[in-house]
Amino acid sequence: MKTLFEEDLKVEGYELPTTGLCYNLSQEDSNALISEGEWLLAEDELVAREGKEQQFLYLIVSGSVELSKKDEKGKQQVIANLGSGDTFGEVAFLRGHIASATSETRGLCILWRMNHDQLLEFIHNHGTIAGQLCLNLAGLLADRLQKENSVVSKVKMDLDVAISSLRTASEEDNLKTIALKELQSKVDSLNHATRVRKENLSKRSHFNWVSVSSLAVASLAIIGMAGLYNSYDHDAPDRLVTLTKELDNFKSNESFYLELKNRIEAENQELVIENSKVKALNNSISEELKSTKEQLSFRDNEYDSLKAKLMDTEEELASLISLEQEAQSEEMLTDVNPSDLYIPLIPQKFIYEIKEWTQKFSTLAFPCEVKVVNDPITLSDLTLSANVQVEVGSSVVVSGFHPVSEEYVVARQGDSDTFMASVHINNTDVMEVLAGKYVTHMKEMGKKISNPFMSSRFSQVDQNFSEED
Repeated sequence: MKTLFEEDLKVEGYELPTTGLCYNLSQEDSNALISEGEWLLAEDELVAREGKEQQFLYLIVSGSVELSKKDEKGKQQVIANLGSGDTFGEVAFLRGHIASATSETRGLCILWRMNHDQLLEFIHNHGTIAGQLCLNLAGLLADRLQKENSVVSKVKMDLDVAISSLRTASEEDNLKTIALKELQSKVDSLNHATRVRKENLSKRSHFNWVSVSSLAVASLAIIGMAGLYNSYDHDAPDRLVTLTKELDNFKSNESFYLELKNRIEAENQELVIENSKVKALNNSISEELKSTKEQLSFRDNEYDSLKAKLMDTEEELASLISLEQEAQSEEMLTDVNPSDLYIPLIPQKFIYEIKEWTQKFSTLAFPCEVKVVNDPITLSDLTLSANVQVEVGSSVVVSGFHPVSEEYVVARQGDSDTFMASVHINNTDVMEVLAGKYVTHMKEMGKKISNPFMSSRFSQVDQNFSEED
């Protein structure tokens, strides 16, 4: 047999049927099953021999396959002719790995097959369709058993009719034989009487009326015997021999089919047991799946609860930020001397442009690594049960502006989202870092923009990037 490539067959329009083994499988599951097996091209070739090792389950894509078994005399008896969409090798595939029948392709035939180990690996990797595959295999075996039971039943009926006909013919032949023997006995008696009469006549040398009557009776008996002999069926012995041979053949075939039926019933019983195990396994998997779904539902509820708490925390944080901003404004108005007011070195318009650019090109702007410049910050996890202190001069990673206020950024520890905090932009050099990315991007787009952070060094302590100032 020649191995074919799946891509070439798909181009020619060949694919597994949607009935039998692939019944009730989705297109995705069917494609996954196809990729695990192999395609073969055979022409009048032996696929498997009865009693030999056989580890494959075969599916006929096109063409036909003949199945046969040996009878008691060693002669091959055809038991089935399979066509496109049929499967064979199920019994050997599921247990024993020994072929229960001889299979041969008839003409050009395309087959798909999968061995036992491949099926186990496929079920392990695709557990959701394992139950359906086992049910499909059980259905195929049940259909095969039903067809073979029908064949055995028909053969038995034909055998009963033939035996009845043979018995009737035998009884008729017995009756004719008995009548013939009686007639022969009568003829012998008449012949004996005739001989005696002839002897008497030879002594008397003339006939009397008694002699004439005896001769007439003898003649009539001979005529009747001849008619009876002519009516006798001379072919009856030959037909009896023929019918006896046919009876012997029917008896041998009957024993063969009865043995085949018993064997199939035993194999079907084993498949029923295997099917029960598969159902039990399927039920166990269903229970585990149900338990997993319940756990996922519980986790979803926990996630929703934590999300709600986070939203509440963000609202509280926004409120605190607003209060802090108001307090800072009041403190600046009361504590700062007019002579100490500092004119920013960085134009506020440039700060606005950077913020607008980050909204349009957030993936270019963030994440970015910045330094803490004024006060230490504290990073916390979602439950606020663990904290990490970041000192002035140390680095954190900014993932973006805070969704509530652009005066704050969301900072985290390195690449981990475990510990996070909202930090005021004036407490980091985030604007200077973003300015460098903004100017570089503008130059790539053909726009020449100067970076004030590079042309004029400034004091991060004095510079305030808040929109309120």
